[in-house]
Amino acid sequence: MFNLPAIKRLKRKIYELFKNENSGHDFSHLKRVMNNAVRIQKREGGDLYVIAISALVHDIHRLVSNQKGDYVNAEDCLDVVEKILKECGVEKEKIKEILYIVENHERKREKIFNLETHIVQDADILDALGKTGLKRCLKYCKTHKIPVSNVEYPLDCGEYIPDINPISSCHYIYNTIIPNANFLYTKTAKEMAKGKVKMLENFVKHNYK
Repeated sequence: MFNLPAIKRLKRKIYELFKNENSGHDFSHLKRVMNNAVRIQKREGGDLYVIAISALVHDIHRLVSNQKGDYVNAEDCLDVVEKILKECGVEKEKIKEILYIVENHERKREKIFNLETHIVQDADILDALGKTGLKRCLKYCKTHKIPVSNVEYPLDCGEYIPDINPISSCHYIYNTIIPNANFLYTKTAKEMAKGKVKMLENFVKHNYK
């Protein structure tokens, strides 16, 4: 059974917190991840309530990172997430499950978590793929003055270090975003990703010139 008042309060709270976020992890991203997660859950199972709320709060550490001017891990911001969940009236017995998902949602290469965690991870990966993911990538690169293409470096060059030296949008898509599709866990997410990956591959093919 959903606690609808708690979800409504949480949505309003998250919107206010993220409305000025401009790194690609804004409120629209959180809503898309939640919608992806709900779609996956309908076919794969799992606790829908926990999954939906976890998707809404999974990037709180991004806000903390912005405030501190340096990256902060999700696991180091669980106290902030817990405070928000309590303020919005989320049930105590559910908060522990949600915090577990938030803590581990970025550990996408590990196949050791419960179904709810894997669904949120898959939903997050899916939002970085396809047309939406491309827009997010290009927006981020434009903000950080990273060119769309840089043919001085091969796509497989050793100088590429994600988030530190992306070189170009094409390098980031080729080396980071597309490979993330290999770590999707659920059958539903893998099916959803096929066309999205192909689109990104075509973008790199036509723009790495």
